[in-house]
Amino acid sequence: MFPIINNMGNCRDCYRCLRVCDVKAISFRGGQAKIMTDQCVLCGRCVRECPQYTKTIIDQTPKLEEYLKQYKVVLSLPPSFVNHFHQWSQKELWARLKQIGFFAIEEMAVNAEPFLDAYADLVKDTDDYIISSHCPIIVNLIEQKFPKLLPHLAPIENEAVIHARLLKQKYGEDIKVVHVSPCLSMVGKDNDIDLTITLDQAMHFIFSHKIDKETLEATDVVLTQYQPIGAPLAIAGSLAQTMIDRDILTRNDVQSLSGISTCLQALRELKKADSTNVRFNRFIELNGCRDGCVSGFGLEKQGILEKETQIHQYCQSYSDKPVYHFEQVPDLSRTFQNRYVEPKKVETKQIKEILSNLKQYNKKVMNCGACGYDTCYEKALAVARGYAEEKMCQTYMRGRAESTANTAIASSPSAIIIFDQDFIIQDFNPAAREMFSKYGLKVGNAVFEYIDHRNFEKVAETGWGIKNLTVHYDDLGIITRQNIVRMQGTQDLYMATITDITEEESKREALEQIREETLTKATQVINNQMFVAQQIAGLLGETTAETKIILLDLIKQFNQEKELTP
Repeated sequence: MFPIINNMGNCRDCYRCLRVCDVKAISFRGGQAKIMTDQCVLCGRCVRECPQYTKTIIDQTPKLEEYLKQYKVVLSLPPSFVNHFHQWSQKELWARLKQIGFFAIEEMAVNAEPFLDAYADLVKDTDDYIISSHCPIIVNLIEQKFPKLLPHLAPIENEAVIHARLLKQKYGEDIKVVHVSPCLSMVGKDNDIDLTITLDQAMHFIFSHKIDKETLEATDVVLTQYQPIGAPLAIAGSLAQTMIDRDILTRNDVQSLSGISTCLQALRELKKADSTNVRFNRFIELNGCRDGCVSGFGLEKQGILEKETQIHQYCQSYSDKPVYHFEQVPDLSRTFQNRYVEPKKVETKQIKEILSNLKQYNKKVMNCGACGYDTCYEKALAVARGYAEEKMCQTYMRGRAESTANTAIASSPSAIIIFDQDFIIQDFNPAAREMFSKYGLKVGNAVFEYIDHRNFEKVAETGWGIKNLTVHYDDLGIITRQNIVRMQGTQDLYMATITDITEEESKREALEQIREETLTKATQVINNQMFVAQQIAGLLGETTAETKIILLDLIKQFNQEKELTP
């Protein structure tokens, strides 16, 4: 089970995870980062470096809750627990864990003698150089990237697995061993450890169980009564130093390195020299995390001096205690797998074509590393293999954007003039050269040598742009519409966009003239109609008056005749 969950939707193309990944086990498709599980060594740097929190660790605490309900659960604590849980005394921490339901709490450091003895026996039995295998990250690195070096890898299990075997021997095979680890490469592994949780998950799990102070004080706990001889192993170089302290090796026999980038370089040297019979130090201790397990996952906030001091003080506090010896020791051996994946073969022609695309916009190969790859060649190779995209190159994208912008400006039918706060022309496009050909514009000359710059001056003084300003150039016989603004992202560059609207204005004036003529004619027609209406109304008025007189006379006559009738 791969322990890292990818929440791809939140990825924002920053390539930070790829930049910190020394083995380049991250691919990009559609601007989204995805971990290549067959190439990841599980150092965890991409998880803690992502600003968008797109990568999270699988939460094993629900399974832990089920274990506590059904089984006797023994908790295996690494030496670095003193760095992470230092806000509690050992007694209070043990009491909390007992109240939560753990059957027993055991320290790896106390049970380290079989592990150290196994390395001592291995060194005595061979004259060839040995690479330590106690760091799971280094084991992943050699199995995946340097399988030819597997014969030199110490065939001894790491301390956590050995501790789980010892605990099952001590408490019985029916127990469940839960290991708290600063190493992501232990999470989800199928081995003698039944469940692995991270230091942070353990902390949250403890805090999720509210236990009152009185209950804690009343809890009986059995604290460690033996020396934590394995505690220094959390610090890089301590395994080699232990071999020296035990007179198994001399200082000239050992070499200690930490950090994936440093270990990668060393492994490349070993691989190259392995066929040339070059003699190396007999014992080479490698740690994937810089400074060792004390700098593992969940321990990033504290300084290295503080963490190492806590480890040493912890060991010192038990210096008067005895060392825990085992009468019977289980099998501590292990085997390794060749997990090397042959990279996809790519033709040189394809790589050159991709590089030529980068050069097209950058003029040269930059090797800036912004995309996460150390060189443009590595980036081009990743693109050819389908692990990366060309647009991941920020210089390439900026050059492409600038090229597109320059093309758009050069193709614009409007004149564009760029000038600074002193009104010195910085650039102009072909349309400006053609529009003001009579003036003979030149870069480096002042705008006011050619153009009335009063409006330009207003924009430079106030910072406020001017839009849709109509300006006539009588000597050129043109009318223009001008927009003058400060260029975004600059403090002293301004841009004037000048559009020739002479034809538009001519059409507008012609239309205005037609409109005025139409209004004049319409007014004349209305006046004529009103005159005719008035004439008609006058005639109608006279006719109506005469008709009224005649009708009144007829009525009067009818009335008179009616009076005369007998």
